Amino acid sequence: MDTLFRIDWSAVAPEVVKGLQDGTMRVSSANGVAYWARGSGSTGAVQHLPFVPANVSDASNLMESAKLLQAAQHAQMVAIGISTGVIVGAIVIQTMYLARKLDKLQKTIDLVSEDVHSQNIVFYMNKIADYFGSVESARIYLLDRSLQDEVRDIALPVLADLSIRRNQLFSFIDNILQLAKSDALSQRHYELIIDFVTLALEMLPKGAFVEKELYVFIEKYGLADLVLEQAETRYLNLLSTYRGWCNEQVKLAVKGSTRSGTILGRDDELKCLFSSEENKLLIGRA
Repeated sequence: MDTLFRIDWSAVAPEVVKGLQDGTMRVSSANGVAYWARGSGSTGAVQHLPFVPANVSDASNLMESAKLLQAAQHAQMVAIGISTGVIVGAIVIQTMYLARKLDKLQKTIDLVSEDVHSQNIVFYMNKIADYFGSVESARIYLLDRSLQDEVRDIALPVLADLSIRRNQLFSFIDNILQLAKSDALSQRHYELIIDFVTLALEMLPKGAFVEKELYVFIEKYGLADLVLEQAETRYLNLLSTYRGWCNEQVKLAVKGSTRSGTILGRDDELKCLFSSEENKLLIGRA
C-alpha cells in the first residue's frame, strides 16, 4: 500500500475554491500551492494548502484510486472535476507509478531490439526511455517541499532538457507511424510498433505533468501553464494522428490485410488510450 499526501480541501479559502472552479487559479499536486493562472491578470502564489496523509492500495489504476480517495473526502470540498485531477496528479508524483510504467516501456524496447536490426530505430527508442527516465528523476525532486531552495538551483537545466526530449519524442512517434506503413516491415515489428506507440502516448501526459509541476515547485507559474498548454496542443494533435492511423489499419483489416488484422486484437487498449480520463485531467490543466 502506498501512502501519499492529499490536499485538505476543508482548510482551503473560499476565494481559492472559487478561483479554481472558474479557472483563474491553478493548484499544484506536488507542493500544494494555489497560484494565479496565466492570463488571469494576476501572478504568483495565492495560498499554500495543507496536506493530510491518505493511503492508496493500488496506484497502478489512477482513476480508480483517485475516485476512492475522492469518495473519502467531505461533501463540501471542491468540485469533483478539479479535486479528482489533483488527486490523480498526486498519485503520479508521490508513488512509483511512473517507475513501474518505465519498466514496462523498457521491456517493450528490449523486444524491439531483439526483433529489429535497424540501429536507428533502437537508438531512438532508447532516447524515449531516456526521456521517461529523466521524468522519473524530476519527479523525485518534488517529493520534499523542504528542499525547494536546493531544487531551484538545478531545476532549470533539467526542465530545458525535458522539453527537448519531449519534443523529440513527439517527432519520433510521428515518424515511426510513417515507417509502420512500409510493406517491408515484419509482422512482429508492426505489432511491436503499435504496442510501443500506445504505451508511449499513454505515458506522455504524465511526463508533461511532471514538467509542469517542477516549474510550479520553483515558482515559475506562468511557464508552468505555458509548457502544459503547448504540450497539450502537440499531444492532442499526435493522438488524433494515431487515431486516424489506427482507423486506417482497421479499414485495411476489413479488406483482408493479414498484417493490419492484428490491430483488431488491441481494440481495448486503444479505446482506453483514446478515451483516457486520467490523461485529460493531467494534460488539460484540470
